[in-house]
Amino acid sequence: MSRGGLRVILDTSFLLPFLGIRTDEPVMEALPRLRGYELYYSELSVLEALWKIVKVVSPDGVEVVLRGLSEVRSHMRRAEVDEGAVKAALELYRLGHRDLIDDLLYGTALSHGFKLLTIDRTLTDFVRGKGYPDVFIGPDEL
Repeated sequence: MSRGGLRVILDTSFLLPFLGIRTDEPVMEALPRLRGYELYYSELSVLEALWKIVKVVSPDGVEVVLRGLSEVRSHMRRAEVDEGAVKAALELYRLGHRDLIDDLLYGTALSHGFKLLTIDRTLTDFVRGKGYPDVFIGPDEL
């Protein structure tokens, strides 16, 4: 099934390389270690990635982005944002974490029993500090 039975949803920073955008070194170094896990992505991460990509992609780079998106959709499973995800996200937002995309990714991981692969210390520290369930996995833990 997957390494250690882990189902892992990728934070946006881990989708960017698949879409042709180089990112932080810990992310790039972790990519080969993703093999063997059951990987999930969120359409919210695709949207967030496109917000970043649109600022830097050349007209020639559009094809790379489209091929990458096709690969993501072919080799990963899409994670739905369900009611449990929305409930958790709204709680985090109300408590002061003002990145709704990250809140929804956390909620999705929590609701579906996924690990959220992220390097976002702001999110992880906030969630842990509030005593919420720790669903995080870092690149060094793969």
